[in-house]
Amino acid sequence: MSDLSPLEEHFPRLVHEIVAFWGSPDCFEKLQGLLVDSRGSRQGFPEDVYSDLSLLLTLVPRPKGPYDIWSEAADADKTA
Repeated sequence: MSDLSPLEEHFPRLVHEIVAFWGSPDCFEKLQGLLVDSRGSRQGFPEDVYSDLSLLLTLVPRPKGPYDIWSEAADADKTA
């Protein structure tokens, strides 16, 4: 059994790309772009790799948009 995650095992080049943009202001959008097919012709990732990418996305701060009620609710919870 490998010590590598499915993402590391099947897409090592992608892991290097993620490491390069990790912590940058556009990290959330880049990870989300990997998960959402904006071109309409992608095959998609295997389920275990998609799960790894989804987990990474939960670790990145979500950018606030002009109408992002969920971010405002999270901020309200912190001050309560």
